[in-house]
Amino acid sequence: HEDFIVMDMLSRHHTLKMTQMIATNFTPVLPGEIDNRPQIRQNTLFWNRGDGTYAQIACFAGLEATDWTWTPAFLDVDLDGYEDLLVSNGHAFDTQDLDTAQLPFDRKDRGPAAAVRHLMSFPKLETPNYAFRNCGNLAFEEVGAAWGFNSKQVCHGIIFADLDNDGDLDPIVSSLNAPPLVYRNDSAAPRIQVRLKGKAPNGRGIGAKVEVLGGAVPRQSQQIVCGGRYLSSDDPIRVFAAGTLKNRLKIEVTWRNGTRSLVNEATANHIYEIDEAGAQPVQTTPSKVPGPPPLFREVSSLLNHKHHDQVFDDFARQPLLSKKLSQLGPGVAWMDFDGDGRDELAVGGGRGGALAILRSDGKSGFVKTEVPNITSDDLLGLAPWVSSNGSRSLLVARANYESGGVPSLLKISASGGAITVFTQALPLASSPGPLAVADIDGSGVPTLFVGGRVKAGRYPESVSSHLLVERSDQFVPDPRNAGVLQQAGLVSAAVWSDLNGDGFPELILACEWGPVRIFENERGRLREATKEWKLDPFTGWWTSVTTGDIDGDGRLDIIAGNWGLNGLYRATPQNPLRLYYGDLAGDGSVQLVDAAFDSEIGKLVPRENLTMLAPAMPFLRSKFPSYASFRMASLGEVLGERIHLGQELLAATLASMVFLNRGDHFEAVPLPAAAQWTPVFGISVADVDGDGADDLFLAQNFFATRKEIPRLDAGRGLWLRNDGKGNLHPITAAESGIAVWGEQRGCAVGDFDGDGRVDLAVMQNANETKVFRNEGAKPGLRVRLKGPAGNPDGIGAALRLKYANGAGPLRELHGASGYLSHDSVVAIMGMRAQPTHVAVRWPGGRLTEHPVAPGAKEMVAGFTE
Repeated sequence: HEDFIVMDMLSRHHTLKMTQMIATNFTPVLPGEIDNRPQIRQNTLFWNRGDGTYAQIACFAGLEATDWTWTPAFLDVDLDGYEDLLVSNGHAFDTQDLDTAQLPFDRKDRGPAAAVRHLMSFPKLETPNYAFRNCGNLAFEEVGAAWGFNSKQVCHGIIFADLDNDGDLDPIVSSLNAPPLVYRNDSAAPRIQVRLKGKAPNGRGIGAKVEVLGGAVPRQSQQIVCGGRYLSSDDPIRVFAAGTLKNRLKIEVTWRNGTRSLVNEATANHIYEIDEAGAQPVQTTPSKVPGPPPLFREVSSLLNHKHHDQVFDDFARQPLLSKKLSQLGPGVAWMDFDGDGRDELAVGGGRGGALAILRSDGKSGFVKTEVPNITSDDLLGLAPWVSSNGSRSLLVARANYESGGVPSLLKISASGGAITVFTQALPLASSPGPLAVADIDGSGVPTLFVGGRVKAGRYPESVSSHLLVERSDQFVPDPRNAGVLQQAGLVSAAVWSDLNGDGFPELILACEWGPVRIFENERGRLREATKEWKLDPFTGWWTSVTTGDIDGDGRLDIIAGNWGLNGLYRATPQNPLRLYYGDLAGDGSVQLVDAAFDSEIGKLVPRENLTMLAPAMPFLRSKFPSYASFRMASLGEVLGERIHLGQELLAATLASMVFLNRGDHFEAVPLPAAAQWTPVFGISVADVDGDGADDLFLAQNFFATRKEIPRLDAGRGLWLRNDGKGNLHPITAAESGIAVWGEQRGCAVGDFDGDGRVDLAVMQNANETKVFRNEGAKPGLRVRLKGPAGNPDGIGAALRLKYANGAGPLRELHGASGYLSHDSVVAIMGMRAQPTHVAVRWPGGRLTEHPVAPGAKEMVAGFTE
């Protein structure tokens, strides 16, 4: 499948980024817009998914910036089977230079001569050409200097020809007002060269596709083209990596008329001229037996629901935010809201929208239940609740980020078919985000975690979270844990999970500009243990968190969503992202300065130039009268003594991770590449195919960035299949049946049709709610727990199937997890064989085992059995 790259003019050099103008005339994008034409000021690399769609992964590949580029040319320079990239760039005039662009000129003199004089005043843009070696994993490394391809002449076209008849291709680069640059390719790796002799009038075989099988990689393919690059055209030959001298290769040529020529047993270091005269029609073979249908079928039309979110200008308050904080929802919950034994679907509402509760009829339909208008602000975290009298409710966190009102908790109940809403102010000085519920001391009485997300206009100042208990229909602070969550950070997501197997769940928080934090539970009293579990170095922009037994060892691992590796921001432990913030302008507001270490000039420097920084910090204009005076300035030089007025936050990794539980610490394992192409929000753990190993679903994408920062849209929702050994492999959309194009947020799994297969709900910000019915998995065992009076659904219990020769993965029932969401409490347990028992570890540590009848499809396991 052919991939392609589109070049722009973003510089790789900090000093040029500081002096070149930034496009500002971006078209506003409304919430929920997907198929608009995004405006992007960087290179874009489109990776072919093989189904007629592309994922834009330039930043992941390391190819987003190559200065003022004229020609990109793919060529396997080192003949390892992977095509490398050569880039020519430069310009006679750097017309993006901000200082020159602002020079005064005689407005009365608008003739051609004046335009020429103005143009001639711009400096010459002399940047090195670039060579990127393809690492074979969709990532490239810049090797221009090492390969001798880093001339600073203004270069335009690139062509390839075998100038020395050694079988490889040599680059020739045209230069402006200078002789061309001619490079000899000295690669010594075995190769084969293919020339075509086509029928007249197409004697060079232009348009034919040449494929080589059995070389350095299983399959290499190239097309014979005429032109195609900037003012350039190659010698119409192609070169392929043979791998070793002993390899016997197969060459396939598909000509423009559809006929095919084959060369079998081709050997390395030979030139093959293939004549179209001997081509044969491609023999048609009987249609293959169609493969299995996708696992899921979309049935979103059963809901007919769309999330609504109003436009809000976050940047009016804090212009240096990198992204909006007003488009964080919605969350979703599968829960038996009315106690009829069937799960309803609850969906949070955005500002100007409404909470929706969609009742399932147990067959193929949903009926929307009207909820009183409660959406003056975003409704974010959702969680189930059972009061002391046994009544069930849905808890909803109502934010105040946009309206500036009082943050509140909504308790929504159904009684006699009517919906009642009880509203209580929250003891937060910030806008709330996630909710999470657990029995933290084994008493059968639930405790509620309310996460502080952000304080409006004060991002990224740390905010507090709270633990609440219900007393006489009021939620009050848990006196046992007063103060333990003070200044816990910007909490994006939370889950209660028993990490050490003692029956008392730990509190795990995903924090933006912080680590995944663990508060260990000592029989109802929490203390932070992030450092003890060795998670403190992994600071990031964490977005979501849940737990599951990924490697099947009976211990719960942490799965945490992060911002991903396909954006303009990069972070490593050696060179973390840094954010300096505080009242740097002395006006009482919070200013932000993103910073990173630049190896080229050896300084910690601001990421934004004066155009961005000066409106928020006017003192910079007098300190730096020109962009040229700013371009080499370190962060300390920019802020001066004001740097002491602020504070610093670090992010050492942006990769989404699995943290494998090793008993006394966690081992960090990045999720596969496709999971790193966008931010990860919702996370669901479930056995999607029924093979007895728990898989992951990830909700992806984020569009609501500051206008200069490209949207992150390379995800469509991703299932990662577990091979049973803890290795996760992406499932294609064709296999899974899942393709969600918008800004996905919360997701939750359930079994709304009761067939023993895992169904999925995926939310989109300001767009359609998606529901997928699982029709392809092997049915699993439906297990419903019957807990004590205060916890009738057994939330917090951990289940494990026992077999004659071992056990399956541990599955825990969470009272909200992932991102603002709650999975059904009916566990769908995939079976690798006939289980003998279901083992249950209840909150508080009680252990029970429940026999499984042969052929059983559903069972109830009780606390008192």
